[in-house]
Amino acid sequence: MENQFLKRLELQGFKSFAFKTILEFSHPIVAIVGPNGSGKSNIVDAFRWVLGEREAKELRGEKLENLIFAGTAKKPPAAFARVSLTVNNNFSLKDRGAEIVLTRKIDRSGFSQFFLNNNEVRLKDILLILAKAKLGTRGLTIISQGESDIFVRAKPSERKEMIEEILGLKEFRLKKIQAERQLNLSQINLEKARLSLEELMPHLRFLKKQKKRWEKRQEIEEELKTLENQFFAFSQFQIKKSLKEIEKPLQELEIESAKKNAEIQSRRSRLEHLKNENQKNLFEKTRLEINELLERRSFLEKKLAKMEAQKEMEKIKSEEAYKISINASLIKDLINDFKEMLQWHNLEKIKNALSEWLKKLEKISLSFNLKEKTQNQTPNDFFLKDYEKMKKELNQLEEELKKKKIEEEKIIAEERKANEEFRNLMEEIEEKKNEFQKIENEKQKLIFEKEKLNLQLKELKHQFETLNRSPEEFEKLKWDKENTVFNSEEVEKRLFKLRAEIAAIGEIDAELIKEAQESETRYESLTSQIADLEKASKDLKTMIKDLEKKISSEFEESFRLINEKFNQYFQMMFNGGRARLKLIKEKKEEATLLEINNSLTQKPIEKISEEQEMKDLNSGIEIELSLPKHKNFNLEALSGGERSLLSIVALFALINISPPPFLILDEIDANLDEVNAQRFSQLIKEFSKKTQFVLITHNRQTMEAAGILYGVTLDKETGSKILSLKLKEAEAVGKNDY
Repeated sequence: MENQFLKRLELQGFKSFAFKTILEFSHPIVAIVGPNGSGKSNIVDAFRWVLGEREAKELRGEKLENLIFAGTAKKPPAAFARVSLTVNNNFSLKDRGAEIVLTRKIDRSGFSQFFLNNNEVRLKDILLILAKAKLGTRGLTIISQGESDIFVRAKPSERKEMIEEILGLKEFRLKKIQAERQLNLSQINLEKARLSLEELMPHLRFLKKQKKRWEKRQEIEEELKTLENQFFAFSQFQIKKSLKEIEKPLQELEIESAKKNAEIQSRRSRLEHLKNENQKNLFEKTRLEINELLERRSFLEKKLAKMEAQKEMEKIKSEEAYKISINASLIKDLINDFKEMLQWHNLEKIKNALSEWLKKLEKISLSFNLKEKTQNQTPNDFFLKDYEKMKKELNQLEEELKKKKIEEEKIIAEERKANEEFRNLMEEIEEKKNEFQKIENEKQKLIFEKEKLNLQLKELKHQFETLNRSPEEFEKLKWDKENTVFNSEEVEKRLFKLRAEIAAIGEIDAELIKEAQESETRYESLTSQIADLEKASKDLKTMIKDLEKKISSEFEESFRLINEKFNQYFQMMFNGGRARLKLIKEKKEEATLLEINNSLTQKPIEKISEEQEMKDLNSGIEIELSLPKHKNFNLEALSGGERSLLSIVALFALINISPPPFLILDEIDANLDEVNAQRFSQLIKEFSKKTQFVLITHNRQTMEAAGILYGVTLDKETGSKILSLKLKEAEAVGKNDY
């Protein structure tokens, strides 16, 4: 068999398998043998559990936690049980690789998990995947010990379910059940939505009336707000425009006022400067200096006059003395002078003296020489020096008096000029003060007008705020229609009218409007939900119809072929006779909508499958047969061996038409005689070309058909263990009475 489906089974902590145990399925037929109680059937339970079985009773336990290794005297209990099944990816699952590992794990708290290639998944997803592979936990894929006659003792509807599973129709049956469940949920939700809509409508009509009033009020309020905005924006614009018109001339007056004030201050500063100039003191000081000079001059003049008189007297006396002594002393003086000159070192002085004597000699002026001699040698020399000194001082005084007179005249002229400037400054200051006052008066008028406009603006803002409008809104108001005619009186009349209309409507509870909006939203949601549910119901009905058609057509087509093989294998196994499977219609039990809803909504789809809720209530499979030498035969009259043999016939008839990937058969050959055991072994070999077989058996014929033989032993201290034998080894074992 190429591309075998089963690859390996790994158990750890599951039931009697405490240690990690791996079974490889490298041959189409694998047989598992061992004494009773060794744990062979635990391998079958592992297959059933990893494929999704939820009921503990189907796994031969009271509860799922009993699946965990309970421990021995030397081996403690396991913390969890885990089973992994590795198969080839025959499911066309993308991005899963060549192999798929399906794992199920449970811990002692009862927490169970499913994994697909180590990624956690839901049981619902696992069941759909397995259904595509014609696998399940309750059909003929896994036949446990003591259930060899399962097909015979099953109910007609259960037989049909087994056939559908083998035919791969379980996937569509699950989808149909899911669609029916969704349809019933949609119908219930649709009914609920319609009832909710009917309950909502009367209150919604009332709320709509209130909302209409509120919308009318809202329209008026919007118009009112728009007009208020226009009115206040225009009024604000007009005031600000007037303020802007005042601002420029006011600024100009401020500048002019500052300018005039500066001019006044400048002149006052000059005036203060003139006051601070000490011209009078300067004049008095100069006058005092002149008087002092005059007094000094008078003193010098008197003294010089006296000295001149004295000088004349002395001159007369000297001349007389000279006349008497000139002849005797002349030569003597000349000699003395020359002697004296010989002692001089200053050549210039000697030169000058000689020159003087030369002049004296040339002129022969006795009197002059006498006079010069007297001046150089007499005590009156000091008198003459004082005289010349005072005369020189007198000349200097005269010059200084002239300067002081000029200075005095200049001071008088400057004082006269300062007085004139003072009078002019006083006149200018008075004139500038008048001009300044005039500007200030104009400025005060504009300031008053500005304050008046600001008060109007403030009052306008206050009026705006009394309308429950915020100051921020007022500041944001803009009038951008400067050239538009705006009739404030007409607008005020309209505002009054609108406020009256709002008062007539009265206050409307905001919660009521909120409720109206929520109710309308709910109404829209319900109508949309109803439309969606109606469409979904229609689509689901179409889907269910298509699935029923597909299931019916494929079932009927395969059922005819199955019947042929069923009769053929029956005759082979029973040495004659006839047998057929008959499709019957069962009476449908009436169920209320609530019961169907509870059935479909309160149980997950995998639970429905496990409880066989997915059966078609209208059909089932009956078995009709006649044994050799008997015309008709009742199933109840069959022996245990015959019932097992009939179930085997049905199994091989089914897998002949639609072979599943593998079958797990636990001692279904136990009741066969040697001849039928041989036939069973041959059929296993024949069908192993398409289907893998895992067989729990004690039958030698069956063991001989296996390619791999696993032996299971039980160690009371450590649990179950696996021993494996290849084909030749299995044949050697099979020759012994096992």
